[in-house]
Amino acid sequence: MHPFHEPSRGHNGRMATSDHPFKLIHADPRMVEDTLRGFIAPDWAGRLDFSTLAPLDKERIGPALHGRIGDKAWRVERRDGAMLADGRRPYLIVLLEFQSETDADMAWRMHEYLYLLELNQRDIGAHRREGRAPEVLAAVVHNGAKPWRASTVRFGPLLGPPTEAGRTLNRWRAYVVIDYPKLAGDHALMRRLLPDNRQAALIRLESACSDELPRLLTEMLQRWSGPESAGLRRGFHARAEHLLRRRGLALPPLADYERMLAQEKGAREMTTLMEARLQEWHDNAIAQGVRQGLQQGQADLLRRQAERRFDGETARRLSALLEGTDAGRLIEVGDWIVECASGDELLDRLRQAGAKG
Repeated sequence: MHPFHEPSRGHNGRMATSDHPFKLIHADPRMVEDTLRGFIAPDWAGRLDFSTLAPLDKERIGPALHGRIGDKAWRVERRDGAMLADGRRPYLIVLLEFQSETDADMAWRMHEYLYLLELNQRDIGAHRREGRAPEVLAAVVHNGAKPWRASTVRFGPLLGPPTEAGRTLNRWRAYVVIDYPKLAGDHALMRRLLPDNRQAALIRLESACSDELPRLLTEMLQRWSGPESAGLRRGFHARAEHLLRRRGLALPPLADYERMLAQEKGAREMTTLMEARLQEWHDNAIAQGVRQGLQQGQADLLRRQAERRFDGETARRLSALLEGTDAGRLIEVGDWIVECASGDELLDRLRQAGAKG
C-alpha cells in the first residue's frame, strides 16, 4: 500500500474534510516560516523579517474576499528594498493552497486569487499608502498519492513587473509547489531539515506507515510542547487521526498525549503506550470484522432458506429486517423458518420479537 493517502475529493480537487488539520497546522507562524526557509526560499529567506509574520487581517483582505484567495494568507516584511511611502518596509504576501490531487486549472485559479487580491489592495488604498502593489508568493501544498503534474507557468505578469527578489523567488511561475510525494523521496533534504523543520516533520508523518505513526506523532508533540504550539499539536494529532482512520484504526485522544507530556514521561514510554493501544484497537477491529462477517453469512443463509421455503418476496423483506440483528436472534429465525406455515407468519413473528433483539 502506498504510504500517502488517496485523494479526498472535494470542490475543484481541494481536500474535503481532511483539509481542516492542514489549515490548523499552517495557522502557526513557525510552520509558515519553516516552509519558506526549508522548501520555498532557502536561498533568500534571510531577507525576510519573520518576527513580522502575521496572517492578513480584515484591513488587508475584506470579508467578501476572505476564503476566496487561497486557504491561508500571510504577510511578512522584507529587510531589503526601498522603504515605502509611509516609512515602513516593503512586504511579501504569501498565499497557501492545500491540495490532495493535481488540479490542471491551478494556474488559472492562482491568477484569479492574485487578481482579486490586486483589486482588494487597490480598494483599501494600499497602493497610495505604500507606493506600489505588494509582492505576492502563491504556493500549493500537495499531499496526494502521486506527484503534482499541473503546469505552474504564468500567463502574463500580474501586479506589475517582478522585483529582483521576485524573479529569484518564482521566475514568473504562477505558483510554487511543495510536493509531498517528491519531497519524501529527497532523503538528503529531509535529513538536513529534520527534526527541527515543522513542514518536514509533517511530510514525514504523511508518508509514514501505520506502525510508525504513534512514534512520529509522539516525537512531534514532545518537540513542540510549548503553549505557543497548542494549535500546531492539535493539527498534527488531527492529521494523524485522519490517516489512521482511513486505514481502519483509531488514535488515542490528544488529552492522553498531553497528560503524559505534563507528567514528563519519556518518549519511549509514550510511544510504547500508544503502540499498545493501537495494537489493541487493531485486534478488536479484526475480531469485530470477523464477527460481522459471520453474522452476515448467517443472515444470507437464512434469506436463501426463506426463499426456498416460501418465496422471493418473503426472502427480500426478511433480509431487510435482519440487518443489524445479533447472533442469538439469527439462530431463533432459523428455527422459525422451519416452524412457520407461511412467509407472513415468519415476518410477523420477527416484527413482534423485534428484529435486533
